[in-house]
Amino acid sequence: MVPDVAEALAEFRRFNYDTIYHRPASRAQAASVVDMLRALIDHYVENPWLLPSHVDSEFAAGSQTAANEAVTYVGGMTDRFACEQAVRLVGYPLDKLPQGIDTLLRAES
Repeated sequence: MVPDVAEALAEFRRFNYDTIYHRPASRAQAASVVDMLRALIDHYVENPWLLPSHVDSEFAAGSQTAANEAVTYVGGMTDRFACEQAVRLVGYPLDKLPQGIDTLLRAES
């Protein structure tokens, strides 16, 4: 990459990180996503019979296998489905859900 273009790209990246990715609202949103996903994964680890993979193989609640399966399952969920599952299964509060994700649950409440 020629120096002028490389410098412009570096400045663009700095701008994005400073004004988008690292701003307080973005960090708060990221924290709300992490909190919700942790609650959902913890629920599946303690209730592995709710996991689709539990049908094919038995694994104990709280086991490393349950944790691996829970992370894999939740990691493959769409944002909307993860939010809906967190509310329905865990009782996750609607006001703690990540903002901007339109779920049917918000419309119902």
